[in-house]
Formats: sequence, structure tokens, C-alpha cells
Amino acid sequence: MSNRLGDRIMAELILVTGGTGTVGCVVSERLLDAGAQVRVLSRGLRSIGRAPHVVGDVRTGEGLTEAMRDVDTIVHCVDPAHHVVDAALAAAKPHLVFISIVGVDRVPLGYYQRKLADEQLIMGSGLPWTVLRTTQFHDLIAAALRMLAKPPILVVRRGGERSPSMFARWAHAWPNSR
Repeated sequence: MSNRLGDRIMAELILVTGGTGTVGCVVSERLLDAGAQVRVLSRGLRSIGRAPHVVGDVRTGEGLTEAMRDVDTIVHCVDPAHHVVDAALAAAKPHLVFISIVGVDRVPLGYYQRKLADEQLIMGSGLPWTVLRTTQFHDLIAAALRMLAKPPILVVRRGGERSPSMFARWAHAWPNSR
């Protein structure tokens, strides 16, 4: 039995913005594995090798017009969205799938607020759209922990917050601990 929606999607050309990044690379690979026609957009020359690659920058809009030529769907995996929306409106109005984060409407962090603003822009754009709110990516936590595992790490014990001698000892010892 055929999946008509799946068949339609696999016949379309899908542009993945940020297609070589943490999220975009996984999205691109999964679409390719499913048999989709994928075009990858990224700022650099690095490609994923299995899909046509175009250089463009969603922050400036550079290269977006060419990247969207003949595209039926855009999977937008990076920020910001305004140049992507503008270029999509000028193109054939492809379906825009935006990767967002669960809780963007409840967490007052700047990154979450920018994601929410991008969602609102896309929803009000007149483009056909889908917003996918995913959970946070654990590799972000792993990267933060890797950064914390390198010197300088400052551990402050309870009651030691105001101890200048502790900072002096740490400053003296740190260059030798590298």
C-alpha cells in the first residue's frame, strides 16, 4: 500500500537550511535515507556529500534566491527566519517547516524568545507552514559539560564566596594545572 503523502514529499525538492549543522545534518541524512530529493544550504563550503550543496547565509539573505529555485519545501533548521520568509515569498511560496523548541512560549530566555518571534513571523507570513517544536538536544548539554571539564574551573564552597585568598591560590595554581 502506498503512502500518498510520503510519495508526494519524496517527489518534491526539499531545501534544508543549516543542512550541515547539528540539526540540519541529521534532518538532511534522514530525508536522503527516505529517498527524498534534498538540497543543502549552509554558509560554508562543507557539504554532507550526498546532496547538492549551495552556499548562502540566512542572516544576510545572501544566496537564498538561488537556493530556493524550484524548491517545494524548506526545512529551516537555523536562525533567523526573516530572510528565509522574504525569499520564500518571492519564490514559488514553498511550504516552510520550522524547527523550534518545546516551551519557547514559556521560557523567558533570549534564544527561546527569538525562536518564538520566528514562529510568529512564519505563521503570519502567508506561506504554507509547519512548526515542529522539538525537545532540547542533548548534544548541547554534552558540549556545555565538555567546556566545563576544562580549566579554568572555579569551585566555590559554601561560605567561601568572599575569600580573596581562595582566588589568589587558584590564580597561582591554575597555570601549572594546564
